[in-house]
Amino acid sequence: MLGAFVTLLREGFEATLLVAIVLAYLAKIGQKGSFRQVWYGVGAGVVISLAAAGILFATAGELEGTAEKVFEGTAMWVAVGFLTYMILWMRRESRTVAQGIRRGVDSAVEGGGRLALASLVFVMIVREGIETGLFIFGITEASSPLQVAVGALAGIAGAVGLGYAVYAGGKRINLGAFFKYTGAFLILVAAGLLAHGVAEFAEAGVIPEIFPLWNLGGSPILGEGSVVGGLLGSFLGWDPKPDILEFAAWAIYLFSVGYAFLRPPPLPAEKTTHPAEIRE
Repeated sequence: MLGAFVTLLREGFEATLLVAIVLAYLAKIGQKGSFRQVWYGVGAGVVISLAAAGILFATAGELEGTAEKVFEGTAMWVAVGFLTYMILWMRRESRTVAQGIRRGVDSAVEGGGRLALASLVFVMIVREGIETGLFIFGITEASSPLQVAVGALAGIAGAVGLGYAVYAGGKRINLGAFFKYTGAFLILVAAGLLAHGVAEFAEAGVIPEIFPLWNLGGSPILGEGSVVGGLLGSFLGWDPKPDILEFAAWAIYLFSVGYAFLRPPPLPAEKTTHPAEIRE
């Protein structure tokens, strides 16, 4: 549940923040009449994202045995890839993303194409939506669907609330701290999801099972069916009987991506506008 909450809070806030930047900039340049096109883009992006997530879950439900394990493992790895790219991209580009969006809005408005503005917003929403759908699918396969649903709904509510506060209330949120802490947590979640994908492929016979590093399956605290073990498994991918390949994938991902994420970013060549500063 916690993994789903943080995922939807972060990814949903990214989407609402981008939309808030577009709306605030349109209002600033006297183009409030174009708000409708923005909402058309948002609506279309949400519909396509939900449709893609529905197809993903429906396809998985039709598969059995080895095909099901391979499909789930592949989806988990693709989700990890998308999420890793977006975490590192936002870490690197957070100070200039608002400027890029404003240039895109200027281009759409000056060109007189309402479809261009709607398409700009549509692409932003679909990118976040499909990525989130993939990641939620992976978490659901490793956790209780009810817990994931509750966490996802809470995350969406929090994301919408934050986005509205930034736009309507003129709140300046410390985006650097927000994306840093949520990104660090999601890297832990992604490492567990990557390891879980390895386990899925091993069960399918695609990759070999070498030997388990330990066996805590019967432990009352960390074993299968335990409360603590279930919580750790739901958002960190804890396995009471991990194979060495599963553990190696977890450790290599965690340290390599963690290092890339936590190392100090290069100093900008010139002063840029912080994404939270959308109301001037």
